[in-house]
Amino acid sequence: MARQAQIKSSTKSWFPEILKTTLIFLLVLGLFLMGLASHIARQSFPQESGTIQLPGLKAEVTVQRDKWGIPHIYAANSHDLFMAQGYIHAQDRFWQMDFWRHVGSGRLSEMFGSSQVETDKYLRTMGWGRVAQQEIPHINAEMKAYLEAYADGVNAYLAKYQGSTLSLEYAVLKFLNPGYRPEPWQILHSLTWGKVMAYDLGRNFQSEIERAILLKTLTPSEVEELFPPYPENLPVILPELEKKEDAGIGGRGDAG
Repeated sequence: MARQAQIKSSTKSWFPEILKTTLIFLLVLGLFLMGLASHIARQSFPQESGTIQLPGLKAEVTVQRDKWGIPHIYAANSHDLFMAQGYIHAQDRFWQMDFWRHVGSGRLSEMFGSSQVETDKYLRTMGWGRVAQQEIPHINAEMKAYLEAYADGVNAYLAKYQGSTLSLEYAVLKFLNPGYRPEPWQILHSLTWGKVMAYDLGRNFQSEIERAILLKTLTPSEVEELFPPYPENLPVILPELEKKEDAGIGGRGDAG
């Protein structure tokens, strides 16, 4: 009995040490995973200060972000304005751009696999990408030049960044579709994207119809009571900017 009691006592003395070691290991592992996740997320954050050399620019372009992070682009000509806009859009939210162009053309299966085949059938029935393709030959030269400059800006960003450095979502998508790589941006994608967004933003058409009907019998102020306007205390884009030192893109066409 004495020997049995001694063995039990020895076992109990080891248990707290094992538990302590396990908890420390889990804590260190948790901190490591949090640090890794933070690193992956931050490496896709947009550059908000300094200078970026963007081949193709004809003159210097300045980008200033206000206190909400919204970029304001100042350029000497339209080409540079749209090219910088394409670069900034890709820098800030390329995942959304990529996802929505696949929505517009009914190609979600390329990103997420066969589970989206039925969705793609519906989206192709809507025909946004098909109509956009038909519109390209009818675009005037000036507008086409703007769209090409914008696409060049997006593609300049894609040439520098891919995978998780492009956007955090691609790090997650890699587990589902490891071979996926975003294709270059085209004029077609911009036109398709616009149609998808028009559809998405037009889903309040029912309330707009209701407002129009009510305005036949009520005054505008009475209708505003039923459909309150945007609150004045919420954020808006203001003319004044909080300037940051060296916050912008600079470069010329001959820059490396």
